[in-house]
Amino acid sequence: MAAMGADWLGDLLKLAPEARLDWYASLSKGDAHAIARYWPLWARAEQMPPTSDWHTWLICAGRGFGKTRAGAEWVRMLARTDRHARIALVGASLAEVRSVMIEGESGILAVSPPDYAPQWEPSLRRLSWPGGARGYCYSAAEPESLRGPQHSHAWCDEIAKWDNAGERATAAWDNLQMGLRLGEHPRVAATTTPRAVPLVRRLLEEAETGDVAVTRGTTWDNEDNLPTRFVDRMRRQFASTTLGRQELDGELLRDIEGALWTRAMLEMCRIPPPPLQGRGSGVGQRPRPTVSPASS
Repeated sequence: MAAMGADWLGDLLKLAPEARLDWYASLSKGDAHAIARYWPLWARAEQMPPTSDWHTWLICAGRGFGKTRAGAEWVRMLARTDRHARIALVGASLAEVRSVMIEGESGILAVSPPDYAPQWEPSLRRLSWPGGARGYCYSAAEPESLRGPQHSHAWCDEIAKWDNAGERATAAWDNLQMGLRLGEHPRVAATTTPRAVPLVRRLLEEAETGDVAVTRGTTWDNEDNLPTRFVDRMRRQFASTTLGRQELDGELLRDIEGALWTRAMLEMCRIPPPPLQGRGSGVGQRPRPTVSPASS
């Protein structure tokens, strides 16, 4: 690869996607393996961080767009280039942080090369990269867990589905922001399918003042990398429907002017479920039938 010259990557980035694939197919197995994980070569432009001087990057796009891959690759880049990075990984629940953001098909472990993969310690909720960068897992359902820890960066996934009961989603976001005080340029990337919940609407409003860089997109933008049958089925079942506009076209469905109940109002009215009673409490338990030996 070194014999190709210092400017070979720049030359490749100028090629059309089809030409890049043809070039890739001509490589030896070793060279192909080495270049396969160079994300800027394969990513679509909208999956790359904005070139502006941003603090918050919001990817608000339809399902299958490649949001998780973009977030995971951004984290991988941070860990490679900043050994002091302390990255908060925040999801709707700790289970989703683990199953989607870390262990998922497009998660951090999947995109990491073997020679620079992080050590994943589930019991400590921690990722540790060879160079020194670290990632820490948090649930947005527990806003107080983000009160106190300091970070230099954060990746927040599916913020539109964070728990809005008692304004938990907003509280988690605000506590995270107050802890982003390490390093010279703290940043947060948020990836989500749009819903008109208070946090998403707030970030989109902040984008109008330049505080948030927004990337919009649809499922169809990533059509070449999705199963053809899936794409065809989504078009047949959901094209031109309200659900399709939100989940596939990535459109934020705002409320009808003059409506008595808005989506934001409904979200604010959500309450957490009651705690489960212990088995010995007798609350909510059905009486156990008496079974005679003859009936067994």
